[in-house]
Amino acid sequence: MKSVKEREWFFSQEKEPVKVANPIPEYNIYRLKTTGQTICDIEIASGLGKAPVTIGATADLHFNFCNMKDREDEELQYTEQCRLWLQYQKSLVSAVKALEAADFCDASIICGDILDYLSEGAIDLTKRHIIKKYPEIMMALGGHDYTKQMQTKRPDKLPLEQRLDMLRSFWPHDIHYYSRRIGDSVLAVIMDNSQGKYLPGQAEKLKADMDIAREEGRVILIFQHEPISLFDPKINTVPAVVENGGAAKIANFGTMQELIGNSESDESTSLVLDLIKCGADVIKGIVAGHWHSQFFGYIKAGYSGGNGDVIPCDIPQYIISGNPYFESGFVARITVK
Repeated sequence: MKSVKEREWFFSQEKEPVKVANPIPEYNIYRLKTTGQTICDIEIASGLGKAPVTIGATADLHFNFCNMKDREDEELQYTEQCRLWLQYQKSLVSAVKALEAADFCDASIICGDILDYLSEGAIDLTKRHIIKKYPEIMMALGGHDYTKQMQTKRPDKLPLEQRLDMLRSFWPHDIHYYSRRIGDSVLAVIMDNSQGKYLPGQAEKLKADMDIAREEGRVILIFQHEPISLFDPKINTVPAVVENGGAAKIANFGTMQELIGNSESDESTSLVLDLIKCGADVIKGIVAGHWHSQFFGYIKAGYSGGNGDVIPCDIPQYIISGNPYFESGFVARITVK
């Protein structure tokens, strides 16, 4: 962990303004002049009056690399021919720079799609440049992480559970659900919703963590790969705050069918979403990636007032930029005060 002086120096560097497509007060975006990373400052009020806690979050690193062993695999041979974006480790430099910046916070989290597709080459990059250097890092699972077929228009031959086992063999914690206390005020929850849904057992674990947060006087921040619906029929389209090349410029919360909670949900997904929508007393933010550009919205939520009434209290959802679009890395520095 970096010392207080090191942290103060890093984030007190001279800052250069970054032009964004649609500025909003919830995001303060700038570039550090000396080290080069682009930082998005986010402040979340806990209402607890405790010492501030900082979390460095990044998303969508997309390590695209096949080593010699991969080239003996028929599936990966074809994927390497088809998947040209960020080929040959092109996203590594931006990932390294982002993680260096995130390490100046109290905790570091990646919101999915660390791998561009499941290859030994990408796994090796993840082990060497992320897990070995930052063993305490937390990582949400993304859909790219467990597929060997990328832009091939072919289904994966290897069963999903076997591909997930490959990830389990090196992931720094449980791949589907993990939580950790940060400082005196935050309980960070890492959830796998990479299949466009939540999974059996996650609701029970989230409920238990919500009870812990209430008992210990903490707030919960949920980190995951895919955004969820805002559950507000008045909101359809939301423009990107930061537009990145080849990424979404508008999020259509009204009709985007793959949006979790925006179409018919299975039981496991509904249970998690119901907890979120009724847990705004402790859940103070959701952070996701997936869309590569940067968005913001409020999830229509509330919590019980104790007398059977529901007190409205919306939950902010922060959808952060894809890291490879920034040569020196992109980090959302979340400060919970």
